[in-house]
Amino acid sequence: MAKPQQKSKPDNAGLFDDKEVQEWFEDEDGAEDDSGSTSIETIEQKYAKSQLRVVRESKDYTLDYLQHALRKDKFIINVAPNFQRRQRWSTKKRSQLIESFLMNIPIPSVYLFEKEYNEYEVVDGRQRLDSIREYLSNGFALTGLTYWSELNRKRFDQLPLIIQKGLLRRSLSAVVLLAEALNPEDDDFDVRNVLFERLNTGGEKLNPQELRNALYPGYFNKMLLDIARYKSFVKVWGIPEYTPQEESQIPDKLANNTLYKTMADCELVLRFFAIREAITQDRRGSLRKLLDSCMKRHEKDDITQVDFFKALFKESIDGLVNIFGADTFLLPKSTRPSRPLYDALMVAFSMKDQNDIVDDKPKIKAKFSEAVKTNYDILVGRGNTIEAIKDRIVIAKSILFK
Repeated sequence: MAKPQQKSKPDNAGLFDDKEVQEWFEDEDGAEDDSGSTSIETIEQKYAKSQLRVVRESKDYTLDYLQHALRKDKFIINVAPNFQRRQRWSTKKRSQLIESFLMNIPIPSVYLFEKEYNEYEVVDGRQRLDSIREYLSNGFALTGLTYWSELNRKRFDQLPLIIQKGLLRRSLSAVVLLAEALNPEDDDFDVRNVLFERLNTGGEKLNPQELRNALYPGYFNKMLLDIARYKSFVKVWGIPEYTPQEESQIPDKLANNTLYKTMADCELVLRFFAIREAITQDRRGSLRKLLDSCMKRHEKDDITQVDFFKALFKESIDGLVNIFGADTFLLPKSTRPSRPLYDALMVAFSMKDQNDIVDDKPKIKAKFSEAVKTNYDILVGRGNTIEAIKDRIVIAKSILFK
């Protein structure tokens, strides 16, 4: 019998490609557990409370001003690396943006949200603004230019003075938004979320985890980024290992890894905490709602609480890798980890008590093999509701514990 044909993957994409990860994000909007019809009164109330009043104004910022406003110590326009998506633009693409300014080619407007007076968050345009900031601070040399090829390999301070002055006089249009809701304290309604999702107009729309990363900065979000580079985690999910050099220059192999570049690795970490809390605190809703609310709930956590979460995650994944080794989160005949199996085993392991025994590896592996034979449809994740997830965790507990 001929072997099933494997889907080809782009070089350095890792175990998963862009299309598969996009499907992951789309799956978050599965059916919720809560059912029942919505009354007309409820719809009217929702309409009344969700109306936005958006104040919009257009501005032209010279690159000379942006050179000042984009500095990390000025807190005027925030394009810090952890604010939106991980950097996706190559040096060549960044260089071509600078060349477009030199040629006086119009650049699409960026969108800014005025969080506080004269303090802005980037709704759309982070890659453009970050490229401007990096080049004007001599962060990279131009490469791949066609019209201005004689400027290749030159940083900003190496340009002829007349070109430096000319570049600083160029401008970038910005649409500045100030939005208010009638009920801004409502946990289910976040004005910024609407603006980021609906007004993001660039070439690559922010995915759900990039939105969360943008909307809920803090120790908890930083922990997700840190854990996503943890040795046991990256090994299981086929992500290049952490190297100190990546703090200043991300290696191409890492930058091209699909899970890393889309922040799906961070969402995998977040799933552990969101699903665990949904089980222990009886939370309901679609998976996306559970993930969003988990981020929002922990946005203000202090370092002590976050350190506890980090230790819990590391203990769980290390414990499972110790048991299953190279087969951690793998279903039979599969060469890639299963997200539903990952969710179930991670949450189940984290909920063990001191009386649970999890060190009898042969027995656990035998129980796992038997569970896969008798409960395959449940373990592979057919069904995206909390009830389906609960069923998987019950099976995972029966595998791990006596």
